Parts: sequence; structure tokens; C-alpha cells
Amino acid sequence: MFVLELLASDLYAVLGRFLDLARVAGLRLTAVSACEAAGQYAIRATIEARDAESVERLARKLRTVVGVAAVEIRQDSSRQNQSTQDQSREAETLLVS
Repeated sequence: MFVLELLASDLYAVLGRFLDLARVAGLRLTAVSACEAAGQYAIRATIEARDAESVERLARKLRTVVGVAAVEIRQDSSRQNQSTQDQSREAETLLVS
């Protein structure tokens, strides 16, 4: 899972372009939110993807969109840690049984 955050001056234009680029790239968005602060819009999306390269390609394309001030990507480790914990619990259950 990756979290992609954008700062934009035009919410609807940038959000529309972002959704279109993500669809064309075949990326699965699990959550998208936006909020406004001081004339800038912060758009945050959680992307379910196994390879970072596809998310990085999306970010490079978004950086060229008119109205985008900044793009940041980070890996969402909280969900990965949860998955690892679930797998550990399954392994413990198998060992105890």
C-alpha cells in the first residue's frame, strides 16, 4: 500500500486528472480524500500496489499537471505490519494446534 499526497490549486481539475491517470495505469485506489487550507487543496489517496515503480510513474505524470504544487509518496507500513501480524498469528495457531 502506498499513500500519495498532492497539493493543488484547482481541486476538480487535478482530482479528475489524477483519477484518470490512476485508472489508465491500472492502479487500485482504496481511499481518496481532499481538504482545503489557505487556498490550496490537499488530496490524499491510498493506492493498493505491489510495485513502487507504477506509483512513482503516476507521481511523475502528476507533477506535470497544471495546478499541482507538490506530490509526495510514502509506503503505508501500518497495513503491511497488520498483514505481517496476521500471518504470525496464523503460524502460531498452526504450531499450537
